[in-house]
Amino acid sequence: MVCGYIWSDRADAPPPGAGDSYFFVRPKLPGYDAARSEFWQYSDRARHYYWTKWAGVDPQGKPVRLPQYDWSRPEWPEEAERVVRFWMDTGIDGMVVDAVNWYAGYTWEKGHQRITDVISSYGNTYSQPEGAGGFHEDPVPWLTDGGWKSVQDYGLGIWWERRNDLVQKAIDSGDPRPLEPALRDYHDRVVAAGGTLYEPVARFDDPAKQRLAVALVATVGDLVCLCGGRNGVSSLNDAWILQMKQKHSALQQLGTRRKLPTNTDDKSYAFLRTAVDGSERVLVVLNFQPSPQTLEVDLSGVATAGLVEMQTGTRSNRQNPLQVTLPAYGYRLYELK
Repeated sequence: MVCGYIWSDRADAPPPGAGDSYFFVRPKLPGYDAARSEFWQYSDRARHYYWTKWAGVDPQGKPVRLPQYDWSRPEWPEEAERVVRFWMDTGIDGMVVDAVNWYAGYTWEKGHQRITDVISSYGNTYSQPEGAGGFHEDPVPWLTDGGWKSVQDYGLGIWWERRNDLVQKAIDSGDPRPLEPALRDYHDRVVAAGGTLYEPVARFDDPAKQRLAVALVATVGDLVCLCGGRNGVSSLNDAWILQMKQKHSALQQLGTRRKLPTNTDDKSYAFLRTAVDGSERVLVVLNFQPSPQTLEVDLSGVATAGLVEMQTGTRSNRQNPLQVTLPAYGYRLYELK
């Protein structure tokens, strides 16, 4: 597929196309030098220059510059579709496609024809453009115009921007208040467009903080990614929350979230999750403090005859305000009847 690369006769040729907010992105980030990361690399074998963005290693382990594929010509998009079909034919449930926003010559139309429509043709499948939404562009067009089904929840943090993990900051500071506006501006807009989100869980040395991080990501409606060096769940408590997420439609990705007032909004976070078909509601209460807390949740705007505490099965009649006692960095889930 040599014809699928982008070639030049000279090292000072202009970049292969103009970037925008969505494709061939050349971000203005602290410490990012496009001239050092994206340039024409000479090939002794081809005696021409090829456009490169990523570094790699050869079979001997020596550093090499990897060539970019050319989406502006027909050869590579046709090959890309063959690659997608090869993997989908193995029976996998979907694909995460790496760094789509860096592709040169890519368009929404080509992406539909060669990637997203192909994946969708295999039925109930998952597709996600890695990095999409991560450069402060509106994530919704990746779904509505691009045909993708999921994006990362960059509203909760962008890993390459230092100190921009809102989950970690909320737990470390004990103040969850920034989470709700971030979820409204990003997560909720994606769900309203019919998309789902996933989120890598912030890492903590404190097991209690780690469990709270997993519970938060799971209950707001994101797919939980235990990645970034974590192997599996950190405790049986993690396993329980993931089982609840699988079992209860109100906690799944297309459900909605409504924040409920508490008497300690600067220390705790309470919200009502409702299944996409309205068949189920779950109340989530989380404590962001390093000590046990008793708080009150305002249920005046919630119609319910009673609640069932989901871990113990304990039933109680409706009371307003609802008093909840939580351990340090603890949480509780209630199914509303």
